Amino acid sequence: MRSKFTWIMTLLMALTINFSFAQEKVVSGTVSDETGPLPSANVLVKGTQRSTQTDIDGNYTIKVNVGETLEFTYVNHNTETVVVGAQNSYNILLVEGKMLDVVQKDVYRRTTEKRSAMAVAGITAEAIEDRANASVLQNMQGQIAGLNIGTGSGQPGADSTIILRGVGTINGNVEPLFVIDGVPVDEDGFRSINQNDIASVQVYKDAAATSIYGNRGANGVIVITTKRGGYDEKMEFRYTSQFGYSELQPLNMELMNSQELLSFQKRVGSGFGATLSDSEIDLLSRQNNTYWTDIFFRKGVTQSHNLAITTGSKNTNNFTSLSYFEQDGIFINTNFKRFSVRNNFSGKSEDGKFNYSFNFSGNFSRSNGVDGAGSNAIYFAPFRAALHGLPYLNPYDADGSVTNDGGIAPGDIQGITVDKAPYVLLNSVHMNTDVEDEIKILSSFAADWNFAKNLTAGFQMGIDFSGFRTLEILHPNSILGPFQVNGTNQTQYGGTQQEATSRDFRFNSVARLNYSNTFGDHSIDASAFVEYNKAHLDGISFTQLGLDPRLVGTGAAFIPGTTTHTDGTQPYIPTVGSSKVSEGLFSYFGNFDYDYKGKYGVTATVRRDASFRFVDDNKWGTFWSVGGRWNIDQEDFFRNKFPTTELKLRASYGTSGNQRINNAQYSALNFTRSLYGQGATYNGSVGTVATQIGNTDLRWEQTAQTNIGVDFGFWNNKLSGSVDVYRKRTTDLFQSTPISPINGTPLIDTNIGALENKGVELSLKYNVFRNEDWSIVVNANTSYNKNFIRELPETYNGMVFSNGSTSLIEGSSIGTFYVIKYAGVNPSNGNALFYTADGGLSETIDDSDRVNTGKSTYPAWQGGFGTLVKYKGFEFSTQWSYFADLYRNNLDYAELEETSVISDGSNRVASTATAWQNVGDITSVPRVGNPYGAVDYINATDRYLEDASFLRLRNILFGYSFSDELLRDLPISGLRLYVQGENLLTFSSYRGWDAEAGFRSTDRGNYPTPKIYTFGAVINF
Repeated sequence: MRSKFTWIMTLLMALTINFSFAQEKVVSGTVSDETGPLPSANVLVKGTQRSTQTDIDGNYTIKVNVGETLEFTYVNHNTETVVVGAQNSYNILLVEGKMLDVVQKDVYRRTTEKRSAMAVAGITAEAIEDRANASVLQNMQGQIAGLNIGTGSGQPGADSTIILRGVGTINGNVEPLFVIDGVPVDEDGFRSINQNDIASVQVYKDAAATSIYGNRGANGVIVITTKRGGYDEKMEFRYTSQFGYSELQPLNMELMNSQELLSFQKRVGSGFGATLSDSEIDLLSRQNNTYWTDIFFRKGVTQSHNLAITTGSKNTNNFTSLSYFEQDGIFINTNFKRFSVRNNFSGKSEDGKFNYSFNFSGNFSRSNGVDGAGSNAIYFAPFRAALHGLPYLNPYDADGSVTNDGGIAPGDIQGITVDKAPYVLLNSVHMNTDVEDEIKILSSFAADWNFAKNLTAGFQMGIDFSGFRTLEILHPNSILGPFQVNGTNQTQYGGTQQEATSRDFRFNSVARLNYSNTFGDHSIDASAFVEYNKAHLDGISFTQLGLDPRLVGTGAAFIPGTTTHTDGTQPYIPTVGSSKVSEGLFSYFGNFDYDYKGKYGVTATVRRDASFRFVDDNKWGTFWSVGGRWNIDQEDFFRNKFPTTELKLRASYGTSGNQRINNAQYSALNFTRSLYGQGATYNGSVGTVATQIGNTDLRWEQTAQTNIGVDFGFWNNKLSGSVDVYRKRTTDLFQSTPISPINGTPLIDTNIGALENKGVELSLKYNVFRNEDWSIVVNANTSYNKNFIRELPETYNGMVFSNGSTSLIEGSSIGTFYVIKYAGVNPSNGNALFYTADGGLSETIDDSDRVNTGKSTYPAWQGGFGTLVKYKGFEFSTQWSYFADLYRNNLDYAELEETSVISDGSNRVASTATAWQNVGDITSVPRVGNPYGAVDYINATDRYLEDASFLRLRNILFGYSFSDELLRDLPISGLRLYVQGENLLTFSSYRGWDAEAGFRSTDRGNYPTPKIYTFGAVINF
């Protein structure tokens, strides 16, 4: 009996086990549309946390139980579902149609595009990865309406200035807050971050989006999310490699050659040419006709290697990447290198109620550069020398190699003359050292626990660490080396070595409690937060005067400070410095979202921030916002009439704050305190004087913003886009206000004044054509921003003018040029003519004749457009960007057209030959020997104020992805080859190397943006 019972139980257990195993299985297949396989399509087991994405060929594999439902989604395509039955393979064809409800997630909230009342624009990984720029920020230019990215230097790894919806302050922080994987980061640290690790970039623009960031959201927020693995994902490898070169942009001005320059000098009787006969000029011109740009600039090599590994199990996933990037600058001896490693790990509990993640990014970068960009120090301005070098100088030694010194011996004071500046600069570039190293570590940990029905608690903490080391050595055996110790060449040892190290550690933590529930047609989501930020910066530095040339680069080269010179002095005593500062913020805030039937939604935020910069009575700032949406396409009256149209109306109003006075993380830490220092002696005693008068009334700047927007999609999103109109007003501006000098200082920082930005933004995407073989998509965005100052301190009478060419003027934009209008040349005597304030003419520069030009250093118009064409495995894409209605003083051209003096050791542009000579001559170039020079014209007139608008082909790419059939016998699952170019074409009337120069008011010998050509390969296995 027992044996029979045991047999029956064994049979039942076997059947049960077999039945159980039969329910769970692995299914696979391909997701495609009418054009072919869809990579990165989402495959979800509905009602569970199990999901995966298709690979580059549209293939997927996932564990699922019989009877469960698989949901397949892809952007701009209708969602498809299938109930899993007996078969093990499901090939899905998605139809282009309604837009996928894409998730929008920042540090504090999670919503979807359809349920969002915020003005948010995004960039996908495909738009920024595998580009040849050292900084990912440069890849973003022209891709987001309203986002201005200005890079003022072509040095690889140079920082950019980012302005969203106009300049929102006069002296405070002007850039958006950057957040990477939930961690607020330094906006100037992107050269050390591997752009291939980035999954998406979202730009938060209006108050509904930024007020939750309170103290840092006044200028917008840019949220960057890095790549992660997926659950139940097999291990995959992605290797990318690039190789190419960079070169200089063409010079949009005509320099004189040797014959032209020497003949011009002979004609006007000034300069070296005036001492030569015609035959001597001809002979010298045939011997030497140097274009110094070819000597100082080069073709630089670019290469990169990146390996990414993704994998995932049922409850964990992982993304790891290793990267190396190197790019030579187009200027000799400039270079940038970067090593980076990243690991993003995520996990969850069996029931999916507890989730956690850990992110780590370690980066090291080294930049070899040259100082002196924009400098007026002739012997320390390398880019200026490349323009101004005399063409009749010989750049070669007797052996045919480029000279290293032009025959000038170190310390030869007679040999160092202005005309020999190119030789001095070549020597400095080759012999001196200018290196900056950066260690960048970003790390964060986040966890959330759904501990009760509809209730989730979460915690996140993160760090942003930057370690810098700079090393500058002016070699004692260089031409300028012997002059560095005491300003003469009389000391035994010359040269200097400067070193500085600093550590910047920033910590952030956020605790939150969230309640989310649905009641019939109503959904609510409410969260409460507490946030703490702390930042510490410390550094040390020293300058060593006097180096032993045999040991340069080591500490052994330092000449002891006790060493005595022949005159009894001790000139080699080093100088040292040290600094240590910190800052902090504490905040608590809440957010509430309400939705009714997916048709109407309201979002509201209130936040309280405490800043260390202000006294207790003023340290707390309160910021809030409210936003609403109406999904018109969900209304029956609209859906029945326009079934293929999506339409949503958004509106928001709210406030944000700015407590970063003087636009730096650690600036103005003690402006509320009165500070004192040592002053002049009185009656033999050292005096104490006020160095700063504290202002205890100093408080937050506050920005209030109104935004109205429309999101739309026509013909099943064949044409989609958005339009936004906004007004952003900043009050209590940080400004210097005059006070009586009897207080010991003439100025005090106060909160006075207001400015406003208002504008419109438009983004469009149009799927021109799509069939089995072809796909043609075009996109465009544009924005217009009007910036103007509403109020200045009364003591300034509506204007702040501190000499120079720009001024702050009520009713006008920040950076408005306030100058005298140039009227040309007096034909009777060759002197320059200027318009007076009342419209008359004068030959004298007088500040009383300055007028508001209405022209600014910041663009009114900004945008970009592009195309993506695919045919089977081929792809072709372009991306253009433009700035319009911005202006800049061209000091480079002004100095090259200088006629007040001729014998200044500088070349000239060809137009200089049209200078006035005889009574009745009609020309725009004044006579030789006229009383005003280039700097006079730049500082006081609009003679060289030029339109710096430009249209640039930012990127062009042609690629081919090999089909499965071609790769069938190879041990790889995907192969893509491409060639691309950066900055290949630029259309601009600006005279110089580069119209793109950030937002500075004057160009003078700056590092131009290069063209970059690369060949790349992407291998999946």
